[in-house]
Amino acid sequence: MQIKEIILQTHLINELKNFYGNVLDLNIKEESPESFSFNTGDSLVRFEKSAGDVKPFYHFAFNIPENSLSSAKKWLKPRTLLIKSPDDGTDEFDFQSWNAHSVFFYDPAGNILEFIARHNLKNGTDGEFTERNILNISEIGVPVKSVSEFSGLLNDTYGIPYFSGDNDTFSAMGNNNGLFIIVNKGRKWYPDCPEAEIFPLSIKILCRLSMGYYSDETGLEIIFSKE
Repeated sequence: MQIKEIILQTHLINELKNFYGNVLDLNIKEESPESFSFNTGDSLVRFEKSAGDVKPFYHFAFNIPENSLSSAKKWLKPRTLLIKSPDDGTDEFDFQSWNAHSVFFYDPAGNILEFIARHNLKNGTDGEFTERNILNISEIGVPVKSVSEFSGLLNDTYGIPYFSGDNDTFSAMGNNNGLFIIVNKGRKWYPDCPEAEIFPLSIKILCRLSMGYYSDETGLEIIFSKE
């Protein structure tokens, strides 16, 4: 499964445009007073201005080369603060069952970002980490009212496979290339971040299993495409 595009809402268009364009050095593809977008590898992130006084925030992750975590940390530290574990103060997280390591950080709007090195992908590279090593959207967090109901719908209707989780409060669905991180509303985002809230979210995925369209009353929209 590949996450081709995510469309997120924000109350801080200009601050985020500066962060992604000038701090993380990503190429801003399109911009206006109401929105901007940027590419990471073969995926696209778009932010649109939120309505009223809403202050949306999301969790999303990017794949990086599986041997680049130390170099990525060195690259990130002058640019932003890394989120530390509440248990031992480390800023590097070992997901043994996923065979992956990652780091977490915030953007100015409180979005919880993650760089994850998935060793099963065998996509190591030489040289020091740069913004060009941010490969693609790896995960998108989807807070819902019922994890089991929503993950069951994704599996039964669209053929998205289960990857990890208890399917009660947390379920990861997809594969190492792209994952839905499904959590119950109110569950704290890992590692020690604010409680998940539901905000409008649009996702386009390439799954090669089925085509279709899902939307609901919360503003969640998913486009399932084979190309």
